[in-house]
Formats: sequence, structure tokens, C-alpha cells
Amino acid sequence: MAKQYKIDAVTDLVGRLKEKQNIILTDYSGIKVEDLHALRRSLGEKDIDYKVVKNSLFSRALKEVGFPDINEHLTGPIGVVFAKEDLSEAAQIMKNFSKEQENFSYNLGIMDNVIYGKDQLKKIADLPTKNELLAQIMSLLNGPASGIAMMQKQVISSLARGIKAVAEQNEQSA
Repeated sequence: MAKQYKIDAVTDLVGRLKEKQNIILTDYSGIKVEDLHALRRSLGEKDIDYKVVKNSLFSRALKEVGFPDINEHLTGPIGVVFAKEDLSEAAQIMKNFSKEQENFSYNLGIMDNVIYGKDQLKKIADLPTKNELLAQIMSLLNGPASGIAMMQKQVISSLARGIKAVAEQNEQSA
């Protein structure tokens, strides 16, 4: 019979996986507790969770939610990053943290039920975030709109100057 704390742990993991379906598996062995707290804080600012998990319980939760089978990667101490939408932000933070902490590594990610290896995660980390992409798109859309507005202003100004010139010419003639 399963112990209640294990059932609760699997239920918690299932809830996290349903809410935040993009994950990154990390190996945190050799990392100081205060460094992991700093990692959690930096992830938390982006609404991304980091949780140390027990491999067997995490495997059950993955199976229950319908994630791909990654049991061969669930060895040793595992920390899991749970991201809701933007895996690139989480991958960027993991990449930067692994530069600071030589013992820390991230080996596998799952986004939209597709498994990504470490090299692919590094490429994802180099991509702009969703907000950065939206800002770039808005600036591209705003450029032509600004040009049209300036052109309209110039046309109206030219028309007003032309009307004023004609009015002044009519006053002089009269």
C-alpha cells in the first residue's frame, strides 16, 4: 500500500505538470543550498518553478499526465524546472546558472511533448523570449504606422500653407 506522503507528492507533481507543461531536468549535485535558493528566486521572478523531485515519484507523475517516457534520464539527484509558456526564458536562466556553477547541469527538456537534448536547449536559450519577440514585432508594425502618420501630417501642413498663400494673394489683389 502506498504511503500518503508519496500519493501527495505525485498529486503535487501532476498538478505542476498540468499547469506548467514545459520542463527542464537538472542535476544539482554539488550545488550549495543558498545557490539553489538564488536559482529558485531568479526563476520565480519569471513565474517559473524549480523543484527537487524523487525520480520514481516523478516518473509516476509523468506517466499519469501522458508525457513521453524519459525514465532512462531519471537517475541521480534531479531538479525539475516547470515553465508555463516560455521555455527559452527558463533555458536562458539555466545556461547562465550553469556558467556560474560548474557542477550544475541541465540535460533534457520537454516542450509541447517534444524531448530536447542539452544542445537543443542551449539553442533555445539563445532565442529571444516571448516578450522580446512581441516587442520586436510591435516595433516593426509601429514603423510603417509612424511613417503614414508623418506623411498625413505633411500633406495637411502643405495644404494649409497652400490655402494660406492663396488667401494672402487674394488679399493683395483686392
